[in-house]
Amino acid sequence: MFTSAKIQAGPGRQRGFTLVELLATISILVILSSIAAAGYSSTVNNNRLYASQNEFVAYLALARSEAARRGLPVMVSASAPTTGNAFGGGWTVWVDTNGNGSFDSGEPVLRSHEALPSTILIGDGTTTLIAFNPTGFLAAGAVDVKLCATDPTLASFDISIQANGLTDVADVAGHPGSTQSTCS
Repeated sequence: MFTSAKIQAGPGRQRGFTLVELLATISILVILSSIAAAGYSSTVNNNRLYASQNEFVAYLALARSEAARRGLPVMVSASAPTTGNAFGGGWTVWVDTNGNGSFDSGEPVLRSHEALPSTILIGDGTTTLIAFNPTGFLAAGAVDVKLCATDPTLASFDISIQANGLTDVADVAGHPGSTQSTCS
């Protein structure tokens, strides 16, 4: 039969890690942490893009429903449009009570959205106003708005607003790892 004997450290000898073992463990931990941080950053940026897309679509839905509810034109306008990033500076939903298509003092603002981070582009710079008529339909024809990141490896979205005011969102060449630019 086998008997187990306790292994005891000799007199004056302590158990534990040596300095070399501790440094090796810490360096492996640092390497693994830096790899995880890079992946986490990409996930956070993709989530930021998806949230921006959701917010823009929600503002469009608000404008459409308010136009039908109030029986007045409701507009979604770019707050600070720039070339290639029309809605990146933020947007405002307001009621066009006099029907002239421009924001005048005294017209009610339903909601405003702050500027997006500079890494997110939304719109092409030509469409700065989306108008819903009193029935909730678009005042003009269908509108197509692209939302993407300055980093081409992140997701991109194509937001299509049909003439009847309904919105459709498609993930366009925006599968992570794609190098196609959808905002140009």
